[in-house]
Amino acid sequence: MKGCARRSVVGAFILGAWLLAGVVPAASAQSADTPVDQVIALEKSGLSDDLIIRAIARDKLHGDLGTSDMLKLKNAGVSDRVITAMTEGPAAAPAAGAAQASAPAGASSFAAGGIAPAASAAPMPVAVSTVDPRASMRRAAIDEFDWATVSTAVQAIFGTNVDIGKGIRALLTKRLQEAGRMRLVERAKVDTVMKEQDFGASNRVRQGTNARIGQILGADVYLMGDIVAFGRDDRDKRISLGAFGFGGPLGGVRIGKKEDKAVVTINYRLVDAETSEVIDSGEAKGESKRKSSGLGGIFGWSGGVVGGSVDMTSQNFAETIIGEAVIEATDRIAAIMNEKVPGLPKREVDIEARVAAASGGSITITAGSNQGVEVGHQFDVFRIVAEIKDPVTGEVLDNEVEQLGVMTVSSVRERIATGAYAGKPVTSKDGLVRRRLP
Repeated sequence: MKGCARRSVVGAFILGAWLLAGVVPAASAQSADTPVDQVIALEKSGLSDDLIIRAIARDKLHGDLGTSDMLKLKNAGVSDRVITAMTEGPAAAPAAGAAQASAPAGASSFAAGGIAPAASAAPMPVAVSTVDPRASMRRAAIDEFDWATVSTAVQAIFGTNVDIGKGIRALLTKRLQEAGRMRLVERAKVDTVMKEQDFGASNRVRQGTNARIGQILGADVYLMGDIVAFGRDDRDKRISLGAFGFGGPLGGVRIGKKEDKAVVTINYRLVDAETSEVIDSGEAKGESKRKSSGLGGIFGWSGGVVGGSVDMTSQNFAETIIGEAVIEATDRIAAIMNEKVPGLPKREVDIEARVAAASGGSITITAGSNQGVEVGHQFDVFRIVAEIKDPVTGEVLDNEVEQLGVMTVSSVRERIATGAYAGKPVTSKDGLVRRRLP
């Protein structure tokens, strides 16, 4: 009996070694589990993605995955990289046999009386899921601030009319870009962008260097505001001699020190770009930390005015006390936007695009983060049966389509998105996708 027990232990050890060496396929030891179940088991065992992908290639755990299969894998914690390897088949990773064939000629083999060590394979070329980190960020547009009510004060400070609305907008844009919590879209100079696109589409621009005509991004929220205070906050701490009993001309004389602080106040409104609803409104006030005596030294402005504007992002402006007040008021608005805008509810948008490429269980579409595509979005995939055109102009008004299958996005870039596809064959010639809205 003891001998039988020893043989059983030795047999189990050898079988385990064979499994590790790839001599006995793992699938033979795991009965009738589906490929999805086997990959989930590998994930739960704590193996790395690289090792799981090697197992997928070796044991042929790939094939067309349906939507339910992908959801089951995702809920089990399987990465997009592994799911892509399952859908793309042998092209995603070389077979284990190819790795073993590249082993050194002098390596020992099982046939020679030993157990062959696992061959060290080179890193396998797998499809890596890329996600644009800005895809889920809210988009904001900043309007130029109205400063009509303080134009007299502005002229007294700078010696001429300066568009401080543009200057404060530029400073706020810089602050929000540095924080990186939202995407900013241009509106003040959008005509310039459109003109460059039109110029790039002409034959006068070298192809490959031109700005392509594209869809300009919409904003989720607009910031609007009015500058209602820009200048001094006089605090006269001098004492009248009349308080000490002096009469006549001396009674009106004031002694002491007059101190002035710079103050900037902006009334702001955050407006929903789709509904025009005011999301938030309030007052942002900034005061200089320093004080100055006398009008000549209150602002300390020594810079020039170029083209009717002042660079409020410059260090020269920041060192003046009016600059201190502007920066504090602007930073208050930036803090409010950084708190409010990223938390705005996501707006579900219709997205329609064409199929750019199709290969096995994966397709790429002509829409990306710029159009609002995110990882996990699902698209119905169609074949265009016929185009419905305007009989006079020939413009395509709509498409008659036949549904072929479903795509689930796993990788998003700025202008394209790629994902696993389950359904009938589709081509880039007549393939069309439309996003499934929740």
